[in-house]
Amino acid sequence: MDLVKYLVDIYGYDTPIFIKDIRIGRKSKSAIREEFYRAVKKGALSRDGSGVYSIPNKTDDLSSVVTFERIIKGKYLVSKDVPVLFNELFIEGYYSGLTFLNIIGLSDQVPAVLEITTNRIGGKKYIYSALGRYAIIRKGKTKIDSSNYKMLQFLDMFHYLTMDEVKKYKNKIIKYINDEHLSKGMFLKYLGLYKGQTMKKIVEGGIIDAFM
Repeated sequence: MDLVKYLVDIYGYDTPIFIKDIRIGRKSKSAIREEFYRAVKKGALSRDGSGVYSIPNKTDDLSSVVTFERIIKGKYLVSKDVPVLFNELFIEGYYSGLTFLNIIGLSDQVPAVLEITTNRIGGKKYIYSALGRYAIIRKGKTKIDSSNYKMLQFLDMFHYLTMDEVKKYKNKIIKYINDEHLSKGMFLKYLGLYKGQTMKKIVEGGIIDAFM
């Protein structure tokens, strides 16, 4: 079997391929790794990070468009590569920390290092690197899925906001609660996972009003 043709048929070009997901008949994992190694040496495969590969589209001399964000998505955020409309069905993690604050407009700082909270880590925290970029990977406080990730993401962010910032961005935060339909039931269900400082900021910052 031509490995590269097989991978092109399944993944196409310039798409992150995670070697841990590859199964080829009864071939052992070591045999598959050897085939990947040979394909990389020939230039048919690109190694984009530890265990991450892609097939560069050379037909029009374009360089690979595999991005760090796409690797992170496939490795930590969703359980399979699916269309955007269906991503929430397979949620395994979410952007957190300064990365999330920047996404929702509570920080103008564009962090050089992404921050991710995910199910896909055994320990508490480590640094992942690929394509010359880095991400801080943390384990979630509970199992993350499509039903709870927005609430966990919301509660996480109070660790990174000062009380003054909570008060400053009160209206934006309440608008986010309403826009994302964060419910009082979900709020109460997961609040106990967080330290008292989180509740203090939510109450004294006036955010609790949105859940009453």
